[in-house]
Amino acid sequence: MLEPVNVWLVPLGRNNQEEVAGRLSLEPRALIFDMDAGGAETLALAEIRKVARVHGSPILMLTHLADGEVLRTAFYFSKPPPIPTRRSASASTERQPGVTGLIRRSGKRRDQRANAGYLTGANVKKKELVVEWTVAIRRAVREVKS
Repeated sequence: MLEPVNVWLVPLGRNNQEEVAGRLSLEPRALIFDMDAGGAETLALAEIRKVARVHGSPILMLTHLADGEVLRTAFYFSKPPPIPTRRSASASTERQPGVTGLIRRSGKRRDQRANAGYLTGANVKKKELVVEWTVAIRRAVREVKS
């Protein structure tokens, strides 16, 4: 089994997409996420449908069932970049000229580019670890389901 590792859990497609820091460990029949703030979340290996590493980033994606609903959860092996707040509708439709008189790029595109650069840089340090976890979880899921 793998040694527990510090990660950030981000529930995707749900109302609360705030990252939660904690430790991820792989048990014979479950994936356990112990939150730093207290409490734990258990994902039964039999409920995991897909395990994928997001190429070029330190992110492990899981598609799993919970209460009959298909959910996606991301585990970041480096602190996730900040999720940009939504700008007001008027700010997003009216783009102001910059100092040179040219229209500036939108803040959203700039944020996306900065986040992609951060994740790519973090991937260099964490790639082997994320690959190791991806392979181990896939293997454990196969064993439980066979």
